[in-house]
Amino acid sequence: MKGKNAQGLTEQEFLGRYDPQKYEHPSVTVDVLIFTVDKSREAYSLRILLERREEHPFLHKWALPGSFVGMGESVEQAAARELEEATGLRTPYLEQLYTWGDLGRDPRTRIISVSYIALAPGETLLPEGEKGTPRGEWYSVSARGGQLRLWNGAGELTEADLAFDHAAMIRLALERMKNKLFYTDIAFHLLPEYFTLPELQRLYEAILGESLHSPNFRRDMQKWVERTERKSRPPKAGKPAWYYRQKKERTGNLE
Repeated sequence: MKGKNAQGLTEQEFLGRYDPQKYEHPSVTVDVLIFTVDKSREAYSLRILLERREEHPFLHKWALPGSFVGMGESVEQAAARELEEATGLRTPYLEQLYTWGDLGRDPRTRIISVSYIALAPGETLLPEGEKGTPRGEWYSVSARGGQLRLWNGAGELTEADLAFDHAAMIRLALERMKNKLFYTDIAFHLLPEYFTLPELQRLYEAILGESLHSPNFRRDMQKWVERTERKSRPPKAGKPAWYYRQKKERTGNLE
């Protein structure tokens, strides 16, 4: 009969009798890869926020900001919540990266994690944790030949210093950003509204991990940016540079 299953139940009757404990329940978490750019040196570096774990498993290892997904929120809402709790930010760029579900990836129980990339321009002030210390630290990050490198003024981290499968998450996020660099506006989410072309090139070089030929780069960027009437402050030697901004009609995916 239409509207009833083989047992003769309507959907309402079926749901009323449904036992949610009939099947095992994997837990679902989100892990957020929060990137910004360090412009304190001539050569820019991409930076990522890491938190030192204060509980088992992986006690004292470094991890991405993450959280269990609440029953009353979507996965993306959980990622946005974790981003705001970790940085105070509500960035407009939050992209789902990948779902991680290997058996044994978390020794506590069966946990599936959905990872997200978040991009924010400039340094972000971190909220203080319960002990009055920052929740996390910014680490410059790069990956060449599949080898991940993380460093800041306090020293370097190896993949063995990272918890769970977070090294693989970071490598995949860097690869995703590289692949999207020249056909989407992903890089502009790491910049302020106004920037010089040398600043834009240094950002691209930081993401790619290689130097670019300036004339070719400027030609490639013509479809993306427009010159403004503003100029930067004159450097100690040389002339001030024109400020540019992203063309309003050039947003999103241009593939």
